[in-house]
Amino acid sequence: MQKNNKTLPNWLIIALFSVWIAATLLGLWWFQQANLKSFIAAKDDTRFYQPQAVETLLAPYLDAFPPALENQQTLLHFWRPDCLCNRVSQRHFSRLLSDFSSKELRIIIIAHPNSRAEEIDNLQALNGDRLSIVRAKDDLLALPSSPSLALMNADNKLGYFGPYGFGAFCTSNEDGFLTSVVNQMASDKPLNTFTNVIGKGCFCSW
Repeated sequence: MQKNNKTLPNWLIIALFSVWIAATLLGLWWFQQANLKSFIAAKDDTRFYQPQAVETLLAPYLDAFPPALENQQTLLHFWRPDCLCNRVSQRHFSRLLSDFSSKELRIIIIAHPNSRAEEIDNLQALNGDRLSIVRAKDDLLALPSSPSLALMNADNKLGYFGPYGFGAFCTSNEDGFLTSVVNQMASDKPLNTFTNVIGKGCFCSW
């Protein structure tokens, strides 16, 4: 029996390749339009430029938990479950969990006020005892963007507030930047607070 070894004509291969390229570019354009935005916009609450104001806003959430251990830093992660950008920042978040033990860095997730109980329970189940989760109150509705974080030292003083990274895929020149911030906060050096709020990246409105 003679086998049928027909191949696609060149014009059809070129047409299919062109459609694939166009769909990829369209998807990238949609992604940028939907998620690539400034961490904080001109219309956002200016308190988030001010370290002391951020400390004041976060103090009640820290007071709801036992005091930090000696030389234990605290990461407050501002989480909105329906945000596509959570996946983009996951690498940085996972890096911090792997670089520090729970005695060195405790993790508190501040969930968006509209987060469903089921979503919070699923997050807790996936991460076990390493995470503590609390629902945000209305006083944090002015938060400019998510995902974002605040790093507090053992005295509940702010060391860092801002995103995990900038750019369409939340990249940074030094992937260990946040690790170095935590290490600096744990040292005997004076605390240098850094509010990192200028730039565009994959962020959802809070």
